[in-house]
Amino acid sequence: MSDSIPVIINVRDRLEPLKALVAWIESTGRCEIWMCDNDSTFPPMVEWLDASPYHVVRLGANLGHRAPWLSGLVTELGLDRHFVVTDPDVVPSEETPDDALDVFRDVLDSDPALDKVGFSLRLDDLPQHYAHRDDVVLWESQFWQRRHASGHYVAEIDTTFAMYRPGEHHQNNRAVRTAPPYTARHMPWYQDSANPTDEHRYYVEHADSLIINWDKKELPASLRAHLRVLRTEHAAGRV
Repeated sequence: MSDSIPVIINVRDRLEPLKALVAWIESTGRCEIWMCDNDSTFPPMVEWLDASPYHVVRLGANLGHRAPWLSGLVTELGLDRHFVVTDPDVVPSEETPDDALDVFRDVLDSDPALDKVGFSLRLDDLPQHYAHRDDVVLWESQFWQRRHASGHYVAEIDTTFAMYRPGEHHQNNRAVRTAPPYTARHMPWYQDSANPTDEHRYYVEHADSLIINWDKKELPASLRAHLRVLRTEHAAGRV
């Protein structure tokens, strides 16, 4: 694939995984990178954005995980070409081939029913020192169940790394996650919960409590309710 793909990264105060993500994107040769900044205030992040050679769109407010759409950036960049939207903390695995974007587009083009194709998230190497490890495995395992005709997995995608077909009004449930070796890590799941980094502490202290899920000491009530249902289904042998 020779054309440039706009990659919109929705950012707020998470810098270390963002650096790794940008390094991977650079390695693919697709360098039209857009930072959709939700009013970051973490000083190292602000400095990094100030020095960034890429497009930085400063929103002046925290619009949350839907910021690329609410800000109009998707409309500006993605009406007539494929585009990527991702959170800043989803980093492709070392084993992921550098033709991942080609694979995403091939799967999209093979099935008009799909709106987006993105990475599956690794569960095999989550550390015991992450407090919600077992809950993550329980929740995410449901997205590794149904095979698509392409050999990948039919599974919802919200704002983890995915390529979208041109246009608007994409649906989370019209999606496929790629099978290994095309995987990524959701880096907050690798935190030492008992010894958080300064960056992680700052992020949690300044985040909108209605937006974050897996970073809290206690999971949101809605997520806990869904997990209870999954545990009941597992116990009954329905999953």
